[in-house]
Amino acid sequence: MQRSNGVEERSKCVTKILDSFENLKKILREKAICEDDRIVIFDPPFTLHILKKIGIIQLYHGDEILATASKNNFEACDDEAEKIMEQWLKALTSVGYKRFLIKRKGSI
Repeated sequence: MQRSNGVEERSKCVTKILDSFENLKKILREKAICEDDRIVIFDPPFTLHILKKIGIIQLYHGDEILATASKNNFEACDDEAEKIMEQWLKALTSVGYKRFLIKRKGSI
């Protein structure tokens, strides 16, 4: 069902996000809940949880987990959840987002 390069791409994105966790916390500190090993990003009606300690990223709607991504696995309850998670993975690792991070670093 899923293409192998899609799985590879997701794995690379998760790895990049977890590797840049501390930078993400600095950048998102005013727009998200940033704790020692967890970042919660609000995208109503969804929340995205980046959990560094256990190496996963989860998409929630209320208390329900809609999608989970790790370096080795990706699960989504439906196509919409899969698309939203993929958009977040791409956004948090995109060149444009990295430029934003670099610009913001100078002002941190």
